[in-house]
Amino acid sequence: MNPSQRVIQNIQPRSERITVVCLKKGNAKPLHGGHPWVFADAIARVDGPKPAPGDDVRVMDERGTFLGRGFYSPGSAIAVRLLTREDESITHALIEQRIDEALALRCDVLGLGPADAGKKSNGATTAFRLINSEGDGLPGLIVDVYGDYLAIQSGTSGIERRIEAILDVLEDRLKPKGILDRSDARTRAIEKLELPKTGPLRGSEPKGIEFARVNGHEHAFDLRSGHGQKTGLYLDQRQNRQRFADFAKGRDVLDVFCYAGGFSIHAAQGGAKSVTLVDSSEEALGLAKENLDRNKIADADLYAAEWPEAFKMLRDAGRKFELIVIDPPKFARSRDTVLHALSGYRDLNAQALRMLAPGGVLFTCSCSGNISETDFERAVAQGLRSANRRGSILERRGAADDHPTPPGFDQGRYLKCLVVQVND
Repeated sequence: MNPSQRVIQNIQPRSERITVVCLKKGNAKPLHGGHPWVFADAIARVDGPKPAPGDDVRVMDERGTFLGRGFYSPGSAIAVRLLTREDESITHALIEQRIDEALALRCDVLGLGPADAGKKSNGATTAFRLINSEGDGLPGLIVDVYGDYLAIQSGTSGIERRIEAILDVLEDRLKPKGILDRSDARTRAIEKLELPKTGPLRGSEPKGIEFARVNGHEHAFDLRSGHGQKTGLYLDQRQNRQRFADFAKGRDVLDVFCYAGGFSIHAAQGGAKSVTLVDSSEEALGLAKENLDRNKIADADLYAAEWPEAFKMLRDAGRKFELIVIDPPKFARSRDTVLHALSGYRDLNAQALRMLAPGGVLFTCSCSGNISETDFERAVAQGLRSANRRGSILERRGAADDHPTPPGFDQGRYLKCLVVQVND
């Protein structure tokens, strides 16, 4: 069966009897404001046929006003994720259109991909996010491009039921050597989905470490089963790394939670005096070493240790730095851990600030979606007070432009990055 035949079979008639999800009074305001999620506790009733996981449902407010159509997820705190504000069936044709729109944005508008991929592309970045879930109108789907390979995360029943058709479109448009499943097991468990598959979903997986370009720099990635983290690289920091390099010239740089050394590579190429990398993962530091060698960066120190231990070693050695970046993993994986996470951010920043030379710059990040921008900023302020330092925020930054979000969707702005000048 070819893709065009599948599209024809999945077009539903306008007379279809579709399940309607009706909201409680007063619960439609976020959706009117652009938010794409319907929380389970906002639902008054479900009218019509009992929907199965991943079914296309209509959403209405308490007055019967149509709000949109989306994928249904029974048993999840997020009961419906909207795909369209039009009263149209969610067909394979609609999903194919969204993928094409996402590809056009990255290649034709943002200039990402191989030099021949789009009108603006110069080949400087061949590792980028192609589909960013709600930001590209495909909630539950993440697709990252790494040169000739694709890494995919499927996190909802709606996407899972349509994954083969999605893979068909990706293969047709991009002709990858392989499409690798990098789905998050925890997310899938919350959505009552099976554990992620191992091995390639299509094609073959890389035989070893491969390289792609990010802002003109060579970056190692490892998409083999059981290797690497998340989809391969933390692509959301692409533009923050580029900005980091602007502050690096002539400075000693410390890269904490470095993973594959993306900030360090950019800093070194930006003229840093030296770079020091810290990560608790030996595998991550192995990728970082590959990156340093590939980009001909010789003046670098690598510490395989948890951050408190590494900081103690650096302090004992009398080290000071003029530029520090802190890019930790999620500290708050649930709302129950927010207070503990904020305490962790305060202490981490305080310890880093004690090693920052007067006049230095701190890039401090949080990727915890459960932490608000305001609360993160307050934690950094508390870290400054704890370290008895005085600082000023130069910039508030977020995820790169290939990670778009819908207006009104606060949860989509998970990445926070503060650029802080520390004066004494």
